[in-house]
Amino acid sequence: MRLRYLIPPLLLCLVAAGAVTAHAASDRQASFSTAATQLRAQWDDDQAQGVPASSLAPLRTELTSQEPTAAWWSPAWLGDNGQPLLARLRSRTAAAWSAAIDAQRSQAQAVITQWNEFAQKQTTWLTSNAVASAGQWSRQLNASTTPAAITSLTTSWKTFLSDQQTAVVAAQQAKLADALKSAGGPHAVLASARHLVAVAASANLDAGNVELLATQLSDQIAAGDNLRALATGEQLLPALSSLQGLVNLNNQVSGQVLPLLWNVDQAEAEGTPHAAALAAQQSGIGAQFGAARTADQLNAVAASVAALQGQIGADLTANQCGHAVGAGKVITISLSLQEMVFYQDGCVVKATPVTTGRPQLRTPAGHFAVFSKPSNFTFISPWPKGSPFYYNPTPARWGLEFAAGGYFIHDASWESTSSYGPGGENNQQAASHGCVHTPTPIMEWAFSWTPIGTPVVITA
Repeated sequence: MRLRYLIPPLLLCLVAAGAVTAHAASDRQASFSTAATQLRAQWDDDQAQGVPASSLAPLRTELTSQEPTAAWWSPAWLGDNGQPLLARLRSRTAAAWSAAIDAQRSQAQAVITQWNEFAQKQTTWLTSNAVASAGQWSRQLNASTTPAAITSLTTSWKTFLSDQQTAVVAAQQAKLADALKSAGGPHAVLASARHLVAVAASANLDAGNVELLATQLSDQIAAGDNLRALATGEQLLPALSSLQGLVNLNNQVSGQVLPLLWNVDQAEAEGTPHAAALAAQQSGIGAQFGAARTADQLNAVAASVAALQGQIGADLTANQCGHAVGAGKVITISLSLQEMVFYQDGCVVKATPVTTGRPQLRTPAGHFAVFSKPSNFTFISPWPKGSPFYYNPTPARWGLEFAAGGYFIHDASWESTSSYGPGGENNQQAASHGCVHTPTPIMEWAFSWTPIGTPVVITA
């Protein structure tokens, strides 16, 4: 009888225990759901604060895939299996935040490093305000607590750095252009350098470091390396000036060497006592000039020219008269020396370098006399078009015809001064078809000075 009365209390205990278990399971489900919701909210907030969505996506996926979804009375909630998942996700959430902070700080620090390197190189080009502003970056970085805040700083710093770089480049370009303005600007300077180097090379002159500096300047401008370009330009300008001075000096000395040759030829054509010795000295000076590469060497040539000119002048003056060419007015022409001398009663009146006939059409040697004096006339080619000797109708202002067949002493306005003298007869661009080309000023004088019948003596 007692056993029957013991059963109900046992059942009551079992029912009570089940109720407690069910309540605990319900609490666990509610707690997990609340924690999961909080995690998702934290992820949304972290993403808004700059944590990359890609860092949080795996966490979202794991929570969704492993989150228990059974009702509270399910056996799944009888244990504590949701808590390890939540703890793991919380730990990974904190790690994602720290990684985002570290990544953004690293990028920000990289911009600070870029600024420091830039400022060190361009310190003289930066304003005090710019330097002071960038000087606050490290403090601003340390005060920033979210990835988004650090990202915002980094973005603004990059913009600031880019603006400063642009401003410095513009300032350097302006200063470079201003520094080279006197020479026409960078491109004009480079063109001038190339031209002068080519001229120097053709004249065997020492161009110094102009070519190297010009190449460096061109490369630096192309690369946007304005600071080095400015320094190179400041070196190139005086180097260019020196080279231009050297070229000018060379031209000046060259302008003295050619008349020296003509004067020696005159002495030889007149047969003065010292003509041979003077010619030897002139030849030496010619070689000296050809080898001269520097200003000192060219100045030495100029001094030699001046000294020899004095000797030639003295020799010509001392032997102006007494030449055995006959009485009256006589014209002599030396084909080898390309020199024409005007005499009157054995005294030299005037002399000039000339250009005579080319190899296939040499000016004839012999004794002749002027028999015609045309002025303002035109030479017509006796050779047909297609002939290597054909020439277009060519006007002349003064002519002294001395031999049948159309041989004249005449002006040649098209011929350059430097073409006259020795070697001119072999220059296809200057040599005549048999006539005697004479510098225009001399020809104008000779036309008035020379009467019909004046002897013309041409020697080989």
